[in-house]
Amino acid sequence: MQSMAIVLIALAAVGQARFGKEGAVQASVQALSAFGSPGAAGTLAGQTPGVLLAGANACAKLSLADQIVQELGTDPEVLAAAADLVAAEKNFNPSAQSIPTICSDATLPATEALRGIVPLVDPAVVGSDVENANSPQSVKTPFDATGLSVADVMKAQGFSNFTAQANA
Repeated sequence: MQSMAIVLIALAAVGQARFGKEGAVQASVQALSAFGSPGAAGTLAGQTPGVLLAGANACAKLSLADQIVQELGTDPEVLAAAADLVAAEKNFNPSAQSIPTICSDATLPATEALRGIVPLVDPAVVGSDVENANSPQSVKTPFDATGLSVADVMKAQGFSNFTAQANA
């Protein structure tokens, strides 16, 4: 019985390590309350966890990042929070799928300052070390995304272990 409790505690710790990361992005958007109309930052922040869920369309977070900029403006703080969302790891359920889904819509994100930023991927995915090194680099200096989707940019930077997903 005691060993079962230890296993459950260990599983909970691992789950916490991989899930719940949406909160950091949500907090960075919530902190933008001085921008846009009253309540807009809170409303947008409330949408961030949903677009990072494993079952969400991969393009939804890019559309939301564009919406954040449209509603809150182009201040560097707003752009940084939107970039955090673009670069955020989308939850991934390895028991339900073997590789992540990445947006293949070349029109997203539409905000020029967000183009060329690539997301983190679950470390359990083969090749994730390459992508997880590319992502923070792309936040600082976005890759060339002229005419390319996020999926195309990721492939051009050496990571292709994903399923491309169109905007639904």
